[in-house]
Amino acid sequence: MRTPSNALCLLAPLLLTSHVAAMNFEAVHINGDGKTDGLPPWRLNSVVRINGEEKPDGLPPWRLNSVVRTNGAKSPIPVEMFTMSKCPDARDCVADLVLPTMAKLFDSGKITLKPTYIGTPDDSTGGIACMHGEGECLGNILQLCAYELYKPEPKRWLGFTYCMGQKYRQIPDPAFVESCAREHGMDMKKVSDCASSTEPNQGVELLRTSARRAMSLKVKTSCTIAVQGKTVCVRDGGQWKAGCNGSVDELVQLIESAYNKQ
Repeated sequence: MRTPSNALCLLAPLLLTSHVAAMNFEAVHINGDGKTDGLPPWRLNSVVRINGEEKPDGLPPWRLNSVVRTNGAKSPIPVEMFTMSKCPDARDCVADLVLPTMAKLFDSGKITLKPTYIGTPDDSTGGIACMHGEGECLGNILQLCAYELYKPEPKRWLGFTYCMGQKYRQIPDPAFVESCAREHGMDMKKVSDCASSTEPNQGVELLRTSARRAMSLKVKTSCTIAVQGKTVCVRDGGQWKAGCNGSVDELVQLIESAYNKQ
């Protein structure tokens, strides 16, 4: 979904801050291990690779890149998804391509995934404009905060993003957002505190920084998938574009090929 300039809604930081603070989320604690039922079918066993031999590393099962490599170490391939929280194309992109790809490569150490949110910062007011209005800006901030807080645990932050996308019209309803946080074992108080913060690396400034990155790379369409900085797939208007047909196997093969060429 592209960003039309006439559909933007300008927000000031105080407006976003007061709105998020009004949510009054409570912290969520699930069991002692942070696990919940009904989560996507992640592969959960981290390993240590030493001279080709795989051994359990004893780390929490949701660690994405918890591998130790010796003798010819290779770097994980950076994958970036450019998205908007209230976009149906983003919903389909995450559900049908990004999440299944992560499920296949989750414990391999071959991939790192980063979300970047599309918007238009207004430096004259310190605000941010989002295609689907204030609610989307808030949804973007909440999802960015989830990523920053749970970066080593994509089972949580990507699951949270997936959950919100399934009923994106309800964003940023507090009860809905909290239910997604609870489902994926996240502390909603930490997420909401981040979202309402005025610190440079939190709240609205986190979204402004993310939007500036998308603008600098001239990415305007949600959802756009880039591998090693190169666009490889676009979901726009309910169609797969940029030479991509939405195949999980093809994206996995592309990532594995880039990893093996190192």
